[in-house]
Amino acid sequence: MNIQPSRDWQVIDQRGMTLIEILVAIVVLSIGLLGLAGLQMKGLQVNQGSTYRWQATMLAEDIADRIRADQTHAGSYALALGATPAPTGNPGTDAAMAGWFAQVQAMPGGKAAITQVTLKAIQIQIAWADTRAQRGAGDTSLVDTGTYTLTTELTD
Repeated sequence: MNIQPSRDWQVIDQRGMTLIEILVAIVVLSIGLLGLAGLQMKGLQVNQGSTYRWQATMLAEDIADRIRADQTHAGSYALALGATPAPTGNPGTDAAMAGWFAQVQAMPGGKAAITQVTLKAIQIQIAWADTRAQRGAGDTSLVDTGTYTLTTELTD
């Protein structure tokens, strides 16, 4: 009497292998999805940094246009990095600087400097702290500061 395995036994054995294959596929898919989530987070951080650079560019162009429009008082727009604008005695200049400086300070760690490089050239520097990039790097001891500098000339 020869006893041979029945077909039912082979089917049960194959079902077990399929279950293991599905579990391995789920693990591989889970690792892939975690990697995708990390990539998405990094993309959001880079996008935020891009937004800060865009804001700094727009603010620098804005104050440059204001200074060009008020060339007679161009020297009174001078500002040291980290300082607050001092009153100039000219209401138009003071109002322009106050509104502009409030927008600079709305950026995280926002600071600005305006320097008259030559008689007809000014340099505008805007700095900010990119805290999302710090947290993304996982190191809170980093001081990741973005800086944008614009040098422009005044016309006659």
